[in-house]
Amino acid sequence: MGTIYANITLKGPQAQDILQELGNQGKSAFVSPTEDGLTTVYEMDSDEGEPSILTDLAEDLSGYFGCPALAVKTVDEEQFCYWLYSDGELVDTYKSANDDKGKSLGGKPELLAQLFNTDVTSEEISEILHCPDQDCGFSLAVDRHLSLVELLGLPMCSVGFGFCDLDSGEYPEDLEDEDLLRIDVD
Repeated sequence: MGTIYANITLKGPQAQDILQELGNQGKSAFVSPTEDGLTTVYEMDSDEGEPSILTDLAEDLSGYFGCPALAVKTVDEEQFCYWLYSDGELVDTYKSANDDKGKSLGGKPELLAQLFNTDVTSEEISEILHCPDQDCGFSLAVDRHLSLVELLGLPMCSVGFGFCDLDSGEYPEDLEDEDLLRIDVD
């Protein structure tokens, strides 16, 4: 797994439709299979580029498909960030603390529950988002992301992987090369 990765999980649209829209936007990307209405997008410039590349794409896709989109990014294995969109509107942001003394910023657990899994409580989500790293065993940003994905029932393939990982032939345990859709724009 990479130390830096970024991806977007969409709820609603099908993988093939997302791939087509990415092509319309001139983006190079991988798209996971759609399972339980959830699909993950790994766009080429999002991993190592400015967060605005990732967030602009999440906003565009969320607006185009009229759906929730959760854009995530880890930075230097220490910080986990997300941007939550609904129908093209930014409704929440979150940034974990990147040291033992800092506090995490943002995070509206009720919105994550409402948009992705109404069976979990805001308190359960808040515990993951705001628990200090040392108290919760989150030694890496990916650990916090994994816990959130498990709780919300999001695709496991969204944890620890971005475009660069997939492009180099490194795949999540639950996916193989032939499972992924890919579009390359010159």
